[in-house]
Formats: sequence, C-alpha cells, structure tokens
Amino acid sequence: MITSYKHLLYILGVDQTQLEYILANLESFYYSFEREKVDKITGKPKLENGEPTFRKINSSTGLLKMVQARLYKFISEKAEIPNYVYGGVKGKNNVLNARYHQGNKFIFTTDLKSFFPSISHKQVFEMFLREGCSPTIARILTKLTTIKRQVPQGIPTSTLIANLVFKPTGEKIAQLAKENHVKFTMFVDDITLSSKVDFKSLLPSFLSLVRESGFAINHRKTHYKTKNPIVTGIICQNNRLLPPLGYKKKMARLQQELQTGKKSVEPQLRGLSTYLERISKT
Repeated sequence: MITSYKHLLYILGVDQTQLEYILANLESFYYSFEREKVDKITGKPKLENGEPTFRKINSSTGLLKMVQARLYKFISEKAEIPNYVYGGVKGKNNVLNARYHQGNKFIFTTDLKSFFPSISHKQVFEMFLREGCSPTIARILTKLTTIKRQVPQGIPTSTLIANLVFKPTGEKIAQLAKENHVKFTMFVDDITLSSKVDFKSLLPSFLSLVRESGFAINHRKTHYKTKNPIVTGIICQNNRLLPPLGYKKKMARLQQELQTGKKSVEPQLRGLSTYLERISKT
C-alpha cells in the first residue's frame, strides 16, 4: 500500500517538517468531550440504572484532521473492503444492511462492546503491515490514527481502521456463514447473521471466533429472533422493511411543532422524511 516515506508525504499532503511536528505534538491536535446518548425516537436521554449514559468522543483538529481525511480517502480506494461490511463504505448504509437479511426467518443480532477503544495500537500496526505497508510506514500511520494506544471515536479514519483490523475475524465468520448457508453483515460494531433455517446451534461457533480475536460481545444487545427483528435500527419483515415503532409519532410531533411556528425543526423534519422514504423504497 505505502512503502516509502516520500510516497507517504505525497499521500498526506504535507512536507517532512510538518509531519514531524504532528507526530511530536499529537495530543495537542485532539480535544475530548462526552456526548449524552439520546433515544433517536423520543429525543430523551438513554438511561442505565436510572442514570444518563455518555459516549466519549476524541475529535482531531487542524493539520492532523486534514492528514487523517487524506489518509482515509487513499486507504478506502486502495484497501480491499470485504463485501460483508456495510458501515463506513460509500454507497452502503444501515437500510441496505437490513434489506440484505430481508426474507430470512431466523435473525441473530449482536454488538461489539466498546469496539473502537478495544482496538489497540498493536492491532492497528499489524493491520497496516497486512495491507502492504513497510514497518516504518506502519508505525507512522499507527501514530496518526490512534491516541493513548487505542482507536479513538470521532476521527475520519476510525470506522475504516476498525473494519480493516476486524477483517481477519470477519473473514472467518464469513466463511463459516457461507458453509452453513447463513448470511453475515457488519455495520460498524453491529453484527447480523440470518438464515431461512434455524441456526441457533451454530451461534457458539460464531461467537467463539469473535472472542478468540480479543473482542467482546455486548450481551444486552444480543438477540435471536424470528418475528419482527430489528436490524441496524430497521424492523425487518419477510416482504418489507419498516421504521422502528415511534418514528411516525416523531414525524407527527415535528410537523405539529412546525405548524406552531417552530422553524428550527425544519432540518430535522426533512432528514427524517428522507430517511423514512429510503426505508419504504427499499
């Protein structure tokens, strides 16, 4: 992928002095904050044991963010992204992910716990080696895409890096799925498996592949269903996709607020309308 220092500078759009400055001052290019988790339908905070929950975001700024954006563009064009990946891939989204499983009676969904922060700088370094970078370049790229020895949530490259780090595990899951006529997709940290026949007995084998690679399953978000399963936020029925319960009520509430003169809801209303239309057309 990238084997020479000169090639790296060209891809990143910086000179040697600029790159050395970034690498020497990485933490100064980041700012951290906590974002409250909110229910997409009600707009109310998500609670855990009666308390609001938060997601830690580490965003990059300035020259580092520009370098990460250029690196994302290059890697996304050069790296081979597996077909099972639906998150962070141009032309794919959560609706298409759900549609792929439409018509299958048995659907298993789970979530990788703390997916981004669970990926270490060592795993990222090994991924860059696998993708054809020299050790020296792999070390530099690892420094540019991790902070505090892990993949941060909130920078341009995070989802792409996570997809590539998980690829060896994902390919094992895909092979096991293919051998047993099971469909498999991944949308960021959401894993979905489905089949026309009951495959519950195979789940321990699938999950062991995940655990053996050092990833953890979020058991609160793990489900095996045959009736109206929710796949990446979409109700997946045999012959149609439906938005989750509550979306139409949210639409009606926003329309009512708009009619009473609350113009600030217009962008949200347009976005929701487009999203619902995408689901109904799929």
